[in-house]
Amino acid sequence: MASLFKKAKEQAPEKKPSAKEKKVRVTVDIPGFFEKLKRQAFLKQEIKSYEAESELLDDEIKEVGKEEWAKLYDNSGVNPESIMIEAKQGLNTAQYMLLMSDKYIKIDSARAEYLKENYGADIVTETETYEFDQKMVEKYGEVISDLIMNCEQIEENDKEKIIKAVVSNTVAKGTIDKLKIYADKSGVKVADMVDIVKPVISAKNVEYIEASAIH
Repeated sequence: MASLFKKAKEQAPEKKPSAKEKKVRVTVDIPGFFEKLKRQAFLKQEIKSYEAESELLDDEIKEVGKEEWAKLYDNSGVNPESIMIEAKQGLNTAQYMLLMSDKYIKIDSARAEYLKENYGADIVTETETYEFDQKMVEKYGEVISDLIMNCEQIEENDKEKIIKAVVSNTVAKGTIDKLKIYADKSGVKVADMVDIVKPVISAKNVEYIEASAIH
């Protein structure tokens, strides 16, 4: 019987090497095409510039929103969930929706241990996945496809090397609803806990609303 690994290899799509040679250049002589291409180059560069500025402003307005969200949480003791942040200039309004998600930036094992030690084991979720060691698959591929367990053909010292465990840690789902509890327990503010567990923060529907003139 053919090896499962050999079959998988045969059925895998072929990866074509990327072309490194110099690209063929074609000169187009169509009326107005040069102006269109020039304009598009300008617009693309402007978009890059605006996007960079937008990202900076996004971080700034989210930071302000995070502080206001944390104040509400501290005062009520309940997760405010999404809130509207607004600023006024006369009768004109600029606003956006702040969304504090129950999703968190990935953490390493050291960070996971710190969180568990300070806030309890339930603040971290540990996930284990297992994978084959590539060198062991290459060495025992034919045998593994027939007998993975209790195979005398596999050296005893190599059996433990065939499967690798990969452990990943994440801040546990639902942590955002317990931030006030954790904050009170450790004598800090909710805003401090936000900085510690780092939930994903989004600024949605940013808009400017100009007041209508009254005649």
